[in-house]
Amino acid sequence: MKVAIVHRVNLGEEDNLDELSELCLTAGYEVVYRVKQERPPHPEYNIGSGKVEELKKAVQEMGIEKVIFENELKPVQEYNLAKKLGVPVISRTQLILEIFTLHASSIEAKLQIKLAELKYELSRAKEKVRLAKKGEQPGFHGLGAYEADVYYDEIHKRIVSINRKLEAIKKHMDLIRFERRKLGLPLVSLSGYTNAGKSTLFNLLTSEDVEVDSQLFTTLTPTTRIVRLGGKPVFLSDTVGFIKNLPTLLVEAFYATLREIALSDLILLLVDISEPIHVVEKKLETSLDTLNSIGANGVPVLIVFNKMDLVDRSEAEDKIKKLNPPFHSVLISAKKGLNIDKLEETASKMLKGFIRVKATIPFDGMSMKIVEELYDKSNVMSIEYGDRHVKVDVETTIELAEKLKKLSIEGGFKVG
Repeated sequence: MKVAIVHRVNLGEEDNLDELSELCLTAGYEVVYRVKQERPPHPEYNIGSGKVEELKKAVQEMGIEKVIFENELKPVQEYNLAKKLGVPVISRTQLILEIFTLHASSIEAKLQIKLAELKYELSRAKEKVRLAKKGEQPGFHGLGAYEADVYYDEIHKRIVSINRKLEAIKKHMDLIRFERRKLGLPLVSLSGYTNAGKSTLFNLLTSEDVEVDSQLFTTLTPTTRIVRLGGKPVFLSDTVGFIKNLPTLLVEAFYATLREIALSDLILLLVDISEPIHVVEKKLETSLDTLNSIGANGVPVLIVFNKMDLVDRSEAEDKIKKLNPPFHSVLISAKKGLNIDKLEETASKMLKGFIRVKATIPFDGMSMKIVEELYDKSNVMSIEYGDRHVKVDVETTIELAEKLKKLSIEGGFKVG
C-alpha cells in the first residue's frame, strides 16, 4: 500500500520522518511522499490548508491510499483530513499499534496491545461524545448522543475486562519470578533502542534461535534463559525495544513486560554504534530516559555498543569517546561474535550477589548434593576430592555460600 507521511513541527524543531518511514516499512507500507511543515498546529487540519491541498494533489496523482502523521491528531482533525483527502488518515500511535499487532505472539502481548488500542480509542471517544452532544458527529455517521455514550461505556467495560485478565497473567509471572529468585541467580536484561541487536546477542549468548529481523519491534514478549557470563550463571532476558516518543499508553499497556527490566540485577543496554554520532546520541538518550520512566534508574547499566563490524574500530572508539557515556561500556559485534569475552568479563564484574568462597567439606551424600548445586549455580574455579574431604573454590551465590559455611569442617571456610 502506498502512503504519504507528514510531520508538522514547531519552529526550529527537527522532523522525525526518517524513523516514521522505517516504521511504515515495518508495517508493510511503501512511502511515496513526505511532507514537513514548520508552523503552530492548525485547529482544523493540524497542518496548514495549503499543505492539505498539496497532499490532496499527491494522493490523486500518485495513488496514495493512506496518510500517516507523526503528530497526534484530534478526532476532528482526522475526520476533516480524511474527508478532504478521500483516504484514511492515522497517527504514529495507530501505526505502532498496527506493527505491535503484526508481531504479537503470546496471549499477554495480544491483550496488552488490545488494551492500548482501547485506551487510545477511549481518549478519542470522550471527544466524540462531547461533539455528538453538541450535534456535531465526526466519525459517527449520524449516531446520536445516546449511542455515543453507549459506545464510550462499552469501550470502558472492555478495558476493565482486559485489565482483569492481565492482572491474572501478572500474578502468574510474579510467581515465576519468585521461583527464579529462589534459585538465587541474578537477572540480566537486554534492553535498548529497537533494532540495536538485542535478539542477535541473546541468540549468541544462549545458542537459541529467537527471531531476528531488521524490522522494528520483533520482540514483544520477554524470553528468559539461563546462561553464563564470565562463568557466572544468570537469567538472561530479551525484552521489547525502545523508540523515540513511545506513546504513554503503550508504556502503560506493556508495564508488566517492561517491569522485568526494572527488576533486573544488571541491564545490558544495546546501542547501534554504526549510525551517525548524532543519531547514536539521541537513541542513547531516549533509551536512558525510558529506563528512568519505568523505574529502572537504580539498576546497574552496562552500555553495549554493538555492530562494530559495520564501522572502522578507531571510528567507533572515537564516537564512544565523544559520547562520554555515563556508565561502563564495551564495544562488540553480536553478529560476528567480536569482543564477546570482554562483554562477559565486564558484566561478570558488575554482577552483585556472587562471592568468592574457599571451603573444605566432608565427603558424604549431603556434600555431593551441594557440589552438584555448585556446578549449576556457581562459577567453579576448582573442586578437589580427597578420601574424607572435598575442597571447593567457587564464585557462588550468598545462599550457597551459607550452605557451604554450615557444612565446612572447623577452619575450612574462607571468603575472598
